[in-house]
Amino acid sequence: MMDNVNILADVAFWAGGVWDVVLSVLLFGAVGAGIVAVFSQPGRVELSPQRQAAIATGHEDRKTVFENPIFRPILWILLSVSHHLNLPRAKGYLRQQLIAAGSPNYYTPEEYLALSLLAGLGLGLVLEVIYVVTTGQFSVSTLLMGLVIGLALSIYQIVDKASKRLRDITKQLPYALDLVSLAMGAGATFTEALRTITRENDEEALNVEFKALLAEIELGTTRQQALQNLARRAPLTSVQSLVASVIQAEQLGTPLATVLHDQATLLRMQRSARAENKAAVASVRVLVPCLLLVAAVIFTVFGPAIIRIVRGGMF
Repeated sequence: MMDNVNILADVAFWAGGVWDVVLSVLLFGAVGAGIVAVFSQPGRVELSPQRQAAIATGHEDRKTVFENPIFRPILWILLSVSHHLNLPRAKGYLRQQLIAAGSPNYYTPEEYLALSLLAGLGLGLVLEVIYVVTTGQFSVSTLLMGLVIGLALSIYQIVDKASKRLRDITKQLPYALDLVSLAMGAGATFTEALRTITRENDEEALNVEFKALLAEIELGTTRQQALQNLARRAPLTSVQSLVASVIQAEQLGTPLATVLHDQATLLRMQRSARAENKAAVASVRVLVPCLLLVAAVIFTVFGPAIIRIVRGGMF
């Protein structure tokens, strides 16, 4: 009799869990249907100014999930939500990170925020399904936690990519300036020298920025404005110093090859100074694990004797 009662209790528990899952799916479907009904017009993917400039300079148009007919409806809804979010500072910061990361697929901040929301919703649904299957209950907090984690991971991914790309630009800049100054010393103009060094390894971050600089100049932008745009795309102190020096040299009539060579020498000296500072800091930080190792060896060797002395004698 007791076994039958336990079996019935287990069946009722799992039936209740299945019913909760069915209700959750129906609720999610009803909310999605309501949103689709409100935003019933088909999603449009408009060309951003960055994509228009890329197409004008010979690049192919992007083919991302936004152009996928399967995901386009939900992404259009999320894109509308991200457009209506009143977060100017967050969107401005995201725009800076996207530009510093090389404008992947020429995403706008709203588009990348929509992708982040999609990632968060996907992770939230996965965690919710796992929670419902294991506990038989529905939890809104689990869904929200997955949404926040997915959103944070997407933002962290683009921030990490931007920081790595800026570090690569910092490493490549002194050597590129040396090559430009040598080419100019051989009789080439500034744009010809840049075009020469970007012919090889055109996938490197600095060469991509130089190609964008040349494309802007060819499209009619003044050299000063194109250089300032370069400093905005790569918000580094070294790049900003370089742009200021080049603009000042053009205004004062100073030989540009000499200025670039001096900038390259200065950047190498700064890099050496940063390396020496990091080495000095590392030598101090390494003392802590060394002291811990020494303490561990001392306690291992003299530990038994110390224990005997504490307990009342050596013998």
